[in-house]
Amino acid sequence: MTILSDKSNYESLLKNGIQSAKLGKFKESENYFIKAINQNKNKPDAYINLANILILQKRNTKSFKILHNYISNNTTNYEVSNFAAKIFLNFNAQNEFIKLCKILNINKNKNNKENSFIYFVEGQFYERNKNFSKAKNSYFLSISCNEIFFEPYFKLFNIFEKTNQLQDLEKLIIKTEKIFNQEENRNKINLYKSILLNRKNNFLDSQEYIKTNKLYEKFKNDDNFLIQLLDLESKNNERLNKYSYSFRNILERNKLIINKPENKKYQNHNMDNNFQKYKKFYFKKNVQLITKKLKYLSDDQIVFLVGFPRSGTTLLDSILRSHSQIKVIEEKPYLLDLRHKFFESKKNNLSALLKITQKEKDEIRNNYINHAMTNMEGKKIIIDKFPLLITEIGFINCIFPNAKIIFAVRHPCDVVISCFFTSFKINEAMVKFLDWQNTIDFYNNVLDLFVFYENELDLKYKIIKYEDVVQNFKYQITKLVEFLDLKYEKNLEKFYETAKNRSQIFTPSYTQVVNPLYTSSINRWKNYDQSKFLSTSLSKWIEKFNY
Repeated sequence: MTILSDKSNYESLLKNGIQSAKLGKFKESENYFIKAINQNKNKPDAYINLANILILQKRNTKSFKILHNYISNNTTNYEVSNFAAKIFLNFNAQNEFIKLCKILNINKNKNNKENSFIYFVEGQFYERNKNFSKAKNSYFLSISCNEIFFEPYFKLFNIFEKTNQLQDLEKLIIKTEKIFNQEENRNKINLYKSILLNRKNNFLDSQEYIKTNKLYEKFKNDDNFLIQLLDLESKNNERLNKYSYSFRNILERNKLIINKPENKKYQNHNMDNNFQKYKKFYFKKNVQLITKKLKYLSDDQIVFLVGFPRSGTTLLDSILRSHSQIKVIEEKPYLLDLRHKFFESKKNNLSALLKITQKEKDEIRNNYINHAMTNMEGKKIIIDKFPLLITEIGFINCIFPNAKIIFAVRHPCDVVISCFFTSFKINEAMVKFLDWQNTIDFYNNVLDLFVFYENELDLKYKIIKYEDVVQNFKYQITKLVEFLDLKYEKNLEKFYETAKNRSQIFTPSYTQVVNPLYTSSINRWKNYDQSKFLSTSLSKWIEKFNY
């Protein structure tokens, strides 16, 4: 057989394999690609297609093995190694990616241009794990390999902005302006220049820069960037007292978010049904049946910081972590994961909690403690900040009945407007904030559940109001730390310096808590015509919390 006919046969096998895949005949497609590989073990096309077919059949382990085997024998084929890196990232297969890096020996070839994409993927793994220092290093390595690869620059824009490193952001923007002339990249650079102006409180300049560079028109066919732009415009317009424009920006932004395909799965999830189940189960008699048969440690050092989102929990987090005796865990779902694991083993039957054994309870408690209390470094109190754990107070009371609870409260109308305006990562709860009425209803339902817990359970809790902290800081925080059996420290007043020194604040409040206290967010809701009926809808809570 001639070389030409070999090539023709290889191409024919590839073509047949792709055609079979399109028809959903995956096994037949797989056989074609295996025949092509047997004919030519060096060419990458059949390996890439075979790996894809296996993934479509959810045979990821075999797919990954095939890619590793090929790359081990063809370390200079960067098409396949980059493809593999992308696959490993998409499936969060970090161990497979680490294995890939060892095969490629990237640490000994840091200046190799072909390693740019590998370092870029490495940065995304670090960023996903919230290791922002290593993420930045990987992105800079990616750039050092290939200065004209734009994507790591854009990732760095985001990290610098989210970690409040605005000087570094400005320097990087200036650098990229000198390198990139392509319109698509320039639009992204201009977006971050607009964001930087906003962060410097130059709201009018930011808005004018958006208009001058026609960013809305440039991003109108790209929902992800348009969402980011609308969010920025809303912030600018609010600070420029153009409240109707600001509200309109958010309506458009939320409509785009709710229509994203990946968010459709959340829209039929009814958390309110769970709340009704909780009210039927976590009443006093049931909880006493559970707690009286079990033995408990004191757990005085465990505190749960809860509250409806945007009620000031991040502010309290930054204040309390400034105390020398306090460690704060910020929004890590340790307890939720353990709760879900327990109920999944019981076929999600809430009543199974009535039969929980001492061993099962201790296992939940000890696993939680082992996660939460690492690196205490002599600290006395651990505070678990997870706002919507407010809905799981019943479960908490069964596992940690001696734990203390801090319940953060803010004017209900300000909370609702803030939740509606804030750009959250979408999940079963946050999807509710994309609709005005759903936001109001969700607030009412969560607070109704809290009142149920308040009336039925023996809780060690303290309510602390955001406005009181802003207006009478020392008195309110003194009372709060006394509730934790601690003494007031002067360093608590410099909480914003503590916030600045953190690698990142993992909530939408990251731009706010790095500054001293301000009162502009109090009664924010009154600026919006759309909020004029809020006080009626939320009157029960306005009265309860004495607003």
